[in-house]
Amino acid sequence: MRIQQTGTALGFSALGVCNAEPLDQARRRLDEWLRRRYHGGMDWMERRAAVRTDPRSYFPEAQSIIVAALNYYQPTEHNPGKDSPAISMYALGRDYHKVFRKKLKTLLAEIRRLMPEARGRVCVDSFPLMEKAAAVKAGLGWIGKHTNLIRKQQGSFFFLGEILLSVELPPDPPFRADHCGSCNRCQTACPTNALDTAYVLDGRRCISYLTIEHRGPIDPELQQGVGEWVFGCDICQQVCPWNRFSKPASEAQFTPRVDPDRQTYHHLLNLDEEGFRELFQGTPVMRAGFEKFRRNVQIAYRNYCNAVEISARSQVDKDEGCQ
Repeated sequence: MRIQQTGTALGFSALGVCNAEPLDQARRRLDEWLRRRYHGGMDWMERRAAVRTDPRSYFPEAQSIIVAALNYYQPTEHNPGKDSPAISMYALGRDYHKVFRKKLKTLLAEIRRLMPEARGRVCVDSFPLMEKAAAVKAGLGWIGKHTNLIRKQQGSFFFLGEILLSVELPPDPPFRADHCGSCNRCQTACPTNALDTAYVLDGRRCISYLTIEHRGPIDPELQQGVGEWVFGCDICQQVCPWNRFSKPASEAQFTPRVDPDRQTYHHLLNLDEEGFRELFQGTPVMRAGFEKFRRNVQIAYRNYCNAVEISARSQVDKDEGCQ
């Protein structure tokens, strides 16, 4: 109870507990996903496949896992045709790794105050744990057809982080239901067809992968589908009916940090590397690096110009049809 109270005070959306046994079912899904080469150029996923589903690989003492969810939703969405490209919502504020890690360390300190014998390790992408599978096991929600974790009455706009503990805590019941039903909005909305199979993401076609992880030129067949996204993508979450329950994040550090007047195509196309660092310092956008970001802006600008041209033609046709 005290752990839950501390988690609430720290602003977590939810906390759940599961044991630290290997995630065998997730391992089978991961092996099949890797066999299909859906990880694209993310070779580290294949190299570390054996440890991704075993929480004790990096913390052999682990007996329990506390899984935490932290809301990052901001009620701002990209408006196509407004001379400003799209950046995924989670990347607009301060880098979540730093914010989340600090909160989890505070929670771990409280646990150690209550249980001095406890040892722990905080995980915020610090080692390759399949956190969504752990979150389901800890009762936080289900993995939707868009492959993101969904919580009833909260949606999917939140980060996940974990604390591996050397002590055994009472586990929460796993979340066994699936509330996606017959809905396939995320699948039909994906412009690059990365979700052709429900619950399976073809990373090679995912806009987030293409704009963040993919090195080199983006396949011309996919460039139009990338649209005006220059870092990440929120489309599958924006159309998910469960996200009608999303509420603005209470964490002030997730408030967008980039001046909208400097996020225009005109400004971004003229950025040099120093300007890129200055504009996005402290945000997740830095992960892409200047060269990939510039590549993304150039593709997005071409798509923007094409959209404006098509819109202008349609307006001309409409006006002429009314004469």
